Amino acid sequence: MQFNVSSLLQEATGAIREYDIDDDLRVDGETHHLKGHVRFDRTPRGILVRAHMIGSMSDVCSRCLKPLTFDVHVDFEEMYYPTIDLHTGARVDLEEGIDDAYRINERHIIDLSEPAQQYWSIALPMAPLCDENCAGLCPVCGEEIGAAAHACTRDQVDARWSKLADLKLG
Repeated sequence: MQFNVSSLLQEATGAIREYDIDDDLRVDGETHHLKGHVRFDRTPRGILVRAHMIGSMSDVCSRCLKPLTFDVHVDFEEMYYPTIDLHTGARVDLEEGIDDAYRINERHIIDLSEPAQQYWSIALPMAPLCDENCAGLCPVCGEEIGAAAHACTRDQVDARWSKLADLKLG
């Protein structure tokens, strides 16, 4: 996901380039295929990147542990600043107050891999579910609660705690 933006850097503020993305992204040792669209807008200070990509990921349901595959939407808008002045070849320092910025490299290439990896991680669900109404696994017998074969009841009491049932409060 690398794009040469030298011609865009030579144009006036407001110039635009748009590209379709159909590429692989490596995140945490796994390769995911992404498709989408990216737009580069020339600004007075650099290039504004707007990207929308979709990939898929395989995982397990956090409740019932069934395998599942779900879409991951990677959307971001980031400013990229030049490292080298296109006309003079002089190094360009970042303005004061701009830290941790994305940079256009010395060959005038924008690499979208790093922000795509970061936004991929942010877009992942904390607890993926096979179905929003997934009841999960029974804490007593370990069977899937929604399964027809599940006959266990939640009212069963662990024998070690049975004396607490006789406790009268209030």
